[in-house]
Amino acid sequence: MSITRPSFEKKEMAISSSPYVYLPMDIPAYTVEVTHRDPIDGELLQRALDRTVQRMSYLTDTLVVDHGAIYYANNPLPMEAAHVAGIRHVGGSETNYHMLDLTWDGNVTWFSMYHGFCDGQGIYTFLESVLYHYYCMKDSVEYDPNGIRADSTEMTEAETFEPYSRQYEVSPDFTMPENRQQPAFYHLPEIVRNHGGEVEEHGFLLPSEAFMKFVKANGTSPSVMFSMLVGEAITRLHPDADAPVMVNIPVSIRRQLGCEETFKNCSSRIMLPISGTPMDALPFDQRAAQLRAMLKQQMALDRFRAIYNRLGQIYRERMEQATDYREELKKPAGFMTVTHDTFYIDYIGSMHKTGYSEQITDVRFLCKPEAGNTLHLNVIEHNGEFRVTCLACSDISALADALEQAMKDHGLPVQRVPVRRFTLPLTAWREGIL
Repeated sequence: MSITRPSFEKKEMAISSSPYVYLPMDIPAYTVEVTHRDPIDGELLQRALDRTVQRMSYLTDTLVVDHGAIYYANNPLPMEAAHVAGIRHVGGSETNYHMLDLTWDGNVTWFSMYHGFCDGQGIYTFLESVLYHYYCMKDSVEYDPNGIRADSTEMTEAETFEPYSRQYEVSPDFTMPENRQQPAFYHLPEIVRNHGGEVEEHGFLLPSEAFMKFVKANGTSPSVMFSMLVGEAITRLHPDADAPVMVNIPVSIRRQLGCEETFKNCSSRIMLPISGTPMDALPFDQRAAQLRAMLKQQMALDRFRAIYNRLGQIYRERMEQATDYREELKKPAGFMTVTHDTFYIDYIGSMHKTGYSEQITDVRFLCKPEAGNTLHLNVIEHNGEFRVTCLACSDISALADALEQAMKDHGLPVQRVPVRRFTLPLTAWREGIL
């Protein structure tokens, strides 16, 4: 196919894509690698993909530029489950300009996305539907979808809702906390800024029952507990750290905004001081409980709604006033000033439990570490185990060793996974635009 982008029929403005589509640099693909017990049947996988996009036609949309604004657009070109060992350049001619992609080889499938099209929950919606239809056909069993969007259900308008399309009501007496100057955070000397290239991955497995028992005994939540364990690893390795150790945790705020069904970008972040504060003097369990209280405080409904109202106005005005996309890329992306030091932890949660879950032997998230110079952790629970992976574009073996020891010192039965490395292709959604 020619790289001359076809003319696609535009739909609604993609306001929630603003933090991504106006970045001057390209963004690597975000990919979920799923390993299966048995070899993949490519014909069945394509049929499963067809059933998925017939049920959720919006997943085949692409993005188009009209002057300086970005719109979702109908893409009638076929979506292919390609027999390729790895990840393709999502968004360009290689994937028929689709912003989601599916490849397979042997017993592995790769589900990829352009992050300006949807978020992590959006890619989850896509992959779980494909796998559901695949295993129903493969096993000749009509499994209980258990919350997965199967073609036995009908599409609702809420699934394509744009989170920035409305003004959210905030309590009359609510005032946004004062925006104080944040102290400098500790930066790990092992982490070297690297915008591309190879990502190093250190993995761990923890039995869910043992870990959750430990979490509950300390009166906290999984994301806080993993953050505290990483904090302990950092202070063991760097006892002379001269600034607070801070964790950045992304969260979906669909519930706070009343748009639980949307696949579009709908997320925010919270930050917690893990060490280097007066809380260090407290016993471990009291610190865990206090950090959880800080997390819940930052998750307040009014706070997020007020933030989205403000950001929505900024994003909408930028798109509505834009006249030339190339010129928009030259403007400062002031909304991308989130600091990612000291580390970033994405607690992704669990896949839906289904009758075929045990046939899926591994789920691995492949992404570029945030900002290219931070320690990035992905955490997912699957088949009774937490899978924890530490990612960076530099050598983090000493940090991984320290984290393993911190888990063992707390009596957690951790299992180390052999080190793996990967590279990610840049998305190609601007192909034919610039």
